[in-house]
Amino acid sequence: MDPKAKNTYLIAGAAFVVFVVAIFFLFIFQRSPKGPEAEESAEEVKELSEVEIAKRPYITLTPTTDGAEIIMSMENMSFCDKIEYELTYLADNPQLAGEKIERGSTGTDINAQEAKYKKSILLGTGSRGVRSPDTGIEDGKLILHCFKANVEFQSESDWNLLKGGAKKAKVSNKAGSIEVDVPALGKDHWIIVADTVGLPTGFDFDVKNAILPSYSVSSVDVDKAGSGSLVWKLERDAGDVDLYVYNNAEAKWQKVDSKYDSSAKTLTATVS
Repeated sequence: MDPKAKNTYLIAGAAFVVFVVAIFFLFIFQRSPKGPEAEESAEEVKELSEVEIAKRPYITLTPTTDGAEIIMSMENMSFCDKIEYELTYLADNPQLAGEKIERGSTGTDINAQEAKYKKSILLGTGSRGVRSPDTGIEDGKLILHCFKANVEFQSESDWNLLKGGAKKAKVSNKAGSIEVDVPALGKDHWIIVADTVGLPTGFDFDVKNAILPSYSVSSVDVDKAGSGSLVWKLERDAGDVDLYVYNNAEAKWQKVDSKYDSSAKTLTATVS
């Protein structure tokens, strides 16, 4: 038997590009054999997780320098005939201190046959060129609707807007299962940790054995980011683990050193 068949692969990606975007991609691979999958039902609404990973849309959410907008980027959409989404979050109620209100934006203008969809979403209100950005943003969610023939595939994922970088800081997803040390960048940056739903293309591994969710850690105007530590707490023991990095600027993967503590179900590594 090929010894690689016993390995579990934790995949991460990192790309710090001058004045463009800094992104980490995080996900797991399980190479061991799986049991037979249940036969699909004939329901009209299904989970997007029923679609094979390689065909799911790959999504990143990147905050602008002032944190007032999100740049949504979506690729690998061709499986869907049509795509719609709702991006929601809680924000401070400007009329009542200490209270939160739900805000959001919807999208129905996506051509799923295009190579990429990109849109700027204001986190707040605006009129005649004057913006009123929301404050105290938390509990971000993205609901995706992928329509294929007579079936609608849905997914709901979290995103977390944070600020850091003037000094060394830690950022994490909402659940706290993935934590990244952000090195001192000279000034604060807005950062989003988000589920990417699908994966970036260009992989040379068997994505059928990937264990999701995958995550991105995104920011803009990052000059020399240096390196930082990654801590990932897994829900179950992953066995033998390898870590790979996806470089967003060069669009390629590479393996990096990592350590896995099976008793704590935690993987640590240094990424740059």
